[in-house]
Amino acid sequence: MPLYAVIGLDHVPHAMPLRDASRTAHREYVLAHDEPIQQVAVMLDDDDNQCGSMYFFEAESEQAVRDWLAKEPFVATGVYADVIVRRVMLGMSRITPSDWPSRQPG
Repeated sequence: MPLYAVIGLDHVPHAMPLRDASRTAHREYVLAHDEPIQQVAVMLDDDDNQCGSMYFFEAESEQAVRDWLAKEPFVATGVYADVIVRRVMLGMSRITPSDWPSRQPG
């Protein structure tokens, strides 16, 4: 199945107030709909503020990824100024799998 990279870039300098307001809904949505997600990471600025997100999805199509994103609270509430979706071919991965503690939102 194709692999897609998604980069959500926050408004400059960052969107912490928007993130904080949507964080619980974001985590609930991601945990309830995580089947296509292979990895998720938060991007940080020099002051350790969250300034974007990176996802890797396995999905049938780019449209399937975009449909998932359309309902994602950080996308729906405007946390991201820009969302980039690209099909990728994984060359190497040495990242140790991890998960949110107890898979609980919050």
